[in-house]
Amino acid sequence: MSKISKNMLITIILFTIGILSLILYFVPIQVTPVEKPKLEYKILTVTHIISGAYKVYGNPKLGLWVSKVILTNKGGAPLYDLKVLYRVEGYSDWSEGNLYPILLPNSTVIDLYYPIFSSEIAKLTTSTPSNVKIKITFTMEQNGKPQEFIETKPVTITGVHDFIFTSIPPEENTGTFYDIFDNYPLLGAWATPTDPVVMKFADMGNKLAGGAGASLSDEEALKSLEGMWALSVYNEIQYKTEPEAFWTGKISQYIKYPRDVIRDKAGTCIDTALFFASLAMSQGLRAYVTLMPGHAFPIIVLPKSGNLIPIESTALNTKSSFKEAIESGVKTFSEAIKGPYIIVDIQSFQAMGITPPELEPLPVDVLEKWGIKSPTATQPQQPKMEMYSNPLPKWSISYPNDWAIQKPNPNEVDFYSPEGIEMVIVWGQGYDKEGIRSLVESYLSEKGSLEITQEKEIQVSGVPAILVVYTYNTMDKVYLIVARYLDYGGYGYSILYDFISTDKQETLINICESIVATFKLGG
Repeated sequence: MSKISKNMLITIILFTIGILSLILYFVPIQVTPVEKPKLEYKILTVTHIISGAYKVYGNPKLGLWVSKVILTNKGGAPLYDLKVLYRVEGYSDWSEGNLYPILLPNSTVIDLYYPIFSSEIAKLTTSTPSNVKIKITFTMEQNGKPQEFIETKPVTITGVHDFIFTSIPPEENTGTFYDIFDNYPLLGAWATPTDPVVMKFADMGNKLAGGAGASLSDEEALKSLEGMWALSVYNEIQYKTEPEAFWTGKISQYIKYPRDVIRDKAGTCIDTALFFASLAMSQGLRAYVTLMPGHAFPIIVLPKSGNLIPIESTALNTKSSFKEAIESGVKTFSEAIKGPYIIVDIQSFQAMGITPPELEPLPVDVLEKWGIKSPTATQPQQPKMEMYSNPLPKWSISYPNDWAIQKPNPNEVDFYSPEGIEMVIVWGQGYDKEGIRSLVESYLSEKGSLEITQEKEIQVSGVPAILVVYTYNTMDKVYLIVARYLDYGGYGYSILYDFISTDKQETLINICESIVATFKLGG
């Protein structure tokens, strides 16, 4: 009986094993695989680096990246310590790179490269091939062994004079004027108002204009601009079209720095626009360059009124006067604003960091070596000045000794110039500036038609005053009247000058203003 039981037990065990084997055969066991990270990346690199604007690339705020790497973790586990390093062979060191401690599955990061270039890049005179090296490092697990990929992408570095107007890829460029000139802010790197060569040339023009302080007034600004224009014409600086050999084959242009325009005595429309804008800026004026299809020209802002003075810089080619250049500029601006057009605000762009490269130091006498000369200006002999002092109320003023002086009543002194200028100073006790103004305007209105063309708050001899400019029509003659009204020490004052309107009135105004500037109140 015990023997049979042992056999049955063995049979039962074998049967059980068989059943389990069948179950395991038909019912698979689920084994969870080990998940791993998987890095995929895409690299985008610009085709050209503009060496003349190389300082721009190192400023992330300006958004001019050279390479973009898009990294995605397509695996099922995180990546760790992801880092992308870059360098432009021959012109930058390896970047420090941004560290991404962890990149989760199905996550993406975009890494941008803003290279800090060596100034050596600005010494390139022609387009030069180079490479952007990209090194990607990461670990598959925390504190794991670093893995590395290295990629190389070709790039062309332009010559320092080559300007590419757009960075928009051809497949994204719509061909509109604004897409074609997408890089226009970078033109700020070609304006050089602080270049010693430009400053010396501008100072020569300023001296030719009589040593005008361009930023002091609109009149002085126009004198200074006219002097710089006259110096350019005298030295035969001309507008010339761009030789085809300068073109790089893309939407680009060879652009001269202002010093090159002076040296070569020639430049394209954009060259001469940047040249004259830089001259104006060196004298403390704000300047713009306007781009329109096929053309560029400068606009200068007058310091006090803010009026815009468009100048057709290509008129240098015809030796036009400054007045004619402005007249042509106004016509060009009228065409430009019909569109499309772009205003390049040089000062704002340079303040953002779009600045010129380091230019080669030149000898102090380089303008003389280049044959730049100033015409011998025959300065008119300045008349001697005399002072008129009034006893009560006390005030004084200096006037040319060839002017006549009259005192028609106790409260008025009149001065008359050989050119037909009349300057009148009147005062009245108990008047404020508005009261004396009302008195003068009432008197003038009785004799003719008075129209106010300008009015603003100023100071005279340190006292608040009102400046009013009138057009005055009387006895079939049209006069320009400039009056100042003020009050001091219990008296109201009017200082007024007038003359018949003429195309030389700018000169007459300058004469009168220089006299009014000598007016002093008190002892």
